[in-house]
Amino acid sequence: MPRAPHAPPVLDEEALVHQFPGLDRRALGAFYTPAPLVERTLALALAHAGDGPLAVVDPACGAGAFLAAAARSRPEAHLSGLELSPDVARLCQDRVPGADIRVGDALRGGLEPLLASLPPARQEVWLGNPPYNGTSSLLKDRDAYARLRALLPLALPQGTSLRDDFAFFLLLAAHRLSARPGVLAFITPTSLLDAFLYAPLRATLLRMLSLREVVDLGPGAFAGTQVRTCITVWTSPPDPRVRPVYSRAVDSRPEYARHPHPVPLPEGEESLTQGHSIPGTLFEPAAPEWRLAPTPPDAAELDARWRSEGEPLDTLVPVSLPGVKTRFDELLVDEDPQRLLVRLEDFARSPLEALEDFARSHAIPLTLLPKLRALKDGPPFTVDPSCVRPFFRYAGARHRGTLPSESRAFCYLDRRLIPRGDHRLRGPWDPHRGAVKLLFNVRELPLSAALLEEEGCVHDHRHARFAPLLVPQRVRDEGLDITRVTRSEASLGPLVPNLSPRGLAWAEQLGGPLAAYKALVHFLNGPDVQRRWAPVYGASRVVPVPLTALQP
Repeated sequence: MPRAPHAPPVLDEEALVHQFPGLDRRALGAFYTPAPLVERTLALALAHAGDGPLAVVDPACGAGAFLAAAARSRPEAHLSGLELSPDVARLCQDRVPGADIRVGDALRGGLEPLLASLPPARQEVWLGNPPYNGTSSLLKDRDAYARLRALLPLALPQGTSLRDDFAFFLLLAAHRLSARPGVLAFITPTSLLDAFLYAPLRATLLRMLSLREVVDLGPGAFAGTQVRTCITVWTSPPDPRVRPVYSRAVDSRPEYARHPHPVPLPEGEESLTQGHSIPGTLFEPAAPEWRLAPTPPDAAELDARWRSEGEPLDTLVPVSLPGVKTRFDELLVDEDPQRLLVRLEDFARSPLEALEDFARSHAIPLTLLPKLRALKDGPPFTVDPSCVRPFFRYAGARHRGTLPSESRAFCYLDRRLIPRGDHRLRGPWDPHRGAVKLLFNVRELPLSAALLEEEGCVHDHRHARFAPLLVPQRVRDEGLDITRVTRSEASLGPLVPNLSPRGLAWAEQLGGPLAAYKALVHFLNGPDVQRRWAPVYGASRVVPVPLTALQP
């Protein structure tokens, strides 16, 4: 294929894609890469590619930022790209005329024809910023998911997953390069580096390739987002002697690790997207998490000591649950309980053909009409005032210690109105009825905790759990599954403190279970957890609570 007569100019990616206002970028996870960050990623990749002939592949090429940069740096390279949107693909082809740009979905077989056309005897360099959107649509495509899941030979323990598109792109690239020499340099969320969710993915990548460099970009590298991102650079074949280098953007440490409020960059310092970084550190990923970042000795010592002195939080507090997700807050949640009842009664009276008028009169967005109609298609219901329950919008780190009054609302908790009813509403025991609850984040930074001392449902904040102070004895001793096979709450036994045997003994020394829960809130929000332990382990482990250190 003929090459372009001139190297493509450096262009503003955001300005390019704004030519396509109909493109749902959030749904596709498509946020285009600033030119300085493209150049940085390319330079890192080429540093490991050598001087021989190259085949550069971008499996989600967008408007062509990486391919255009590669054409300027290595004009002799063969350039290949795949793009889901035909309009964006045409823009990319016009921008890099010498490249082989095709329309297709890399996660659903689109890569195979493109890779089959690569010239032989060239080292492959995979570059890009693959899409990430939190939850991939691939999870609903059983056949496509099964094909990609087969690329990861390890089991997925509970709490781990392949749930974001970038994880599948990494697997595809690693599988390809495991059979030939090459370089992989992708920009991804930093959840790749240390989230418990991706521990099996990290273990697989480290088996297939050699990790060379990790650059933590921190938050805000992409316009319109606050997602923390990183660059990882891998080479093949795997070499156990290689120790990767970790570096980070200036002042990109997590805010919870240095200050309770956002702190701007010092005057005159630039972000890593402009090439400014703190010198790198050699490290070695280790089991069981295979974190792709160094482990400070003081954090490792703290973790080991706490484990020897106490128990992980989920062992110390045996029963914890996610909060309520109504999936339709616009209908089922309100600050005013009377207004909530009036809205539900109006909904119950409104026939199917009048739902648009109902939505307008209650300021429900018309885009939610399909949800209203789906509820109307369900079994008929009458409004029951006893279903109105206190509801607290727990917001994690913004609600450290206690929940403020403005977080209080009311919800209509009726199984008939909650699509795909969940385990939190099954069985005879209602965990939301308890008057005292410990709220805390698990494997989600920043870690935080709060104590709710009045009855009420808790909002399903991401990665947050709530632990009632008192639970039925059989639930504490036998686990939540017992509620699925028991018809009466009385058969679950008396209410007992929700603490392990060691936790009960510890609580007696503190003055009782409530004092123990208050001590847990103080500990989880304290500086040792927030500034030393959480920045290293908070995304991958459950914090161990050192009971002997928390004695009165």
